Amino acid sequence: MEKGKNKKNNKFYEFMQKYSIPAYLAIGISLFFLSVMITAQVTTMSKSEAILEGKRESELADSLVSLQRDYDELKAKYDESQEIVEEYQTNSSTNDTLIASMKNEISTLRLLAGTTDVQGEGIILTLMDGNTSDSLVHDSDILTAVNELRVAGAEAISVNEQRIITTSAIRCVGSVIQVNYQKVAAPFVIKAIGNAQYLESALTIKNGVVDVLNGYGLKVTLTRETDIKIPKYEGALSFNFAKPQDKENKEW
Repeated sequence: MEKGKNKKNNKFYEFMQKYSIPAYLAIGISLFFLSVMITAQVTTMSKSEAILEGKRESELADSLVSLQRDYDELKAKYDESQEIVEEYQTNSSTNDTLIASMKNEISTLRLLAGTTDVQGEGIILTLMDGNTSDSLVHDSDILTAVNELRVAGAEAISVNEQRIITTSAIRCVGSVIQVNYQKVAAPFVIKAIGNAQYLESALTIKNGVVDVLNGYGLKVTLTRETDIKIPKYEGALSFNFAKPQDKENKEW
């Protein structure tokens, strides 16, 4: 038994003598490279963190500059608004007068353009076909009456509830009469707001509109009214080619 043990110990000792140095050397080299790799990785991570932190600082600085700029712009607008408010408060009476004047001017312009409902005294002229085929109401008959009322100073006119404005068209399309491109039929009721007595006199003078239309065989009636209602113009109001003239560059 002792001899067997000694034999085994001798072999182990020989093995250690033979292989221990290369084994330790290999382990040492491996540990060295492993330490180098760990050191390099730690160094890289530290540099990356520094770069990221530097980038964050740069971005924060840019954001701060942008926010400061936005704040300055908003403050400038606020200060400007405050100045306007203070000016209005200081000159409130003047502003109230100006606003009232502007409202009155707008109301007048709407009346002139026919874009608002109106009422007042005036006359109602009704035209109907006569008893024969030759005594029919034509578009020219209506237009003659409307033009005479305009000349007589009518402030608002309508034909069968169609408001007459500067661009209104009264025409015959086939056997149909159109006003503002809308079909109208007999009886043709022409309403006019203005000085009722003057409007009536303008239409009933000798050889005036009423005499002429009666001579065509039409049925004509005219009445004075104290309260006539005329609706606003319902069509489109737009100009495609006409525009206000530039007075500064006006050529004579």
